[in-house]
Amino acid sequence: AASGWRCRPGGRLDMSHGFVRHIRRNQIARDAYERAVRQARGRARGRLTLTPPRPRRPDQQVYRPRRPACHGSGGSCGAPMGDKVPQGDSAEEVTRRVCARSPLEPPLRRALCQRVQDELSKRRGTG
Repeated sequence: AASGWRCRPGGRLDMSHGFVRHIRRNQIARDAYERAVRQARGRARGRLTLTPPRPRRPDQQVYRPRRPACHGSGGSCGAPMGDKVPQGDSAEEVTRRVCARSPLEPPLRRALCQRVQDELSKRRGTG
């Protein structure tokens, strides 16, 4: 054996230089850091789900017509029958009757009145 080489009895390597010990210490420190980061990420994720980011807007009111009922007279079952509108009624009068049964907010009431006006003008042949 060369005199410059340090060997242990039995032919094993001399580990007294501490190189492998530094590697193990770095690995342990890295594992501890990764564990701490993973736990911090888990805590941050749990915090986000508890409170919503901003308050939700209230739902917009939408007009939903009544379900069509099956009547013995006229129309097939499931087809909307509609209200009978006398010849001289105005769109405002029809809208007032509809809103008496199911109250609507003013914007929806105006939209319904406009729609009834369009339908009446179609039936009179002026549209």
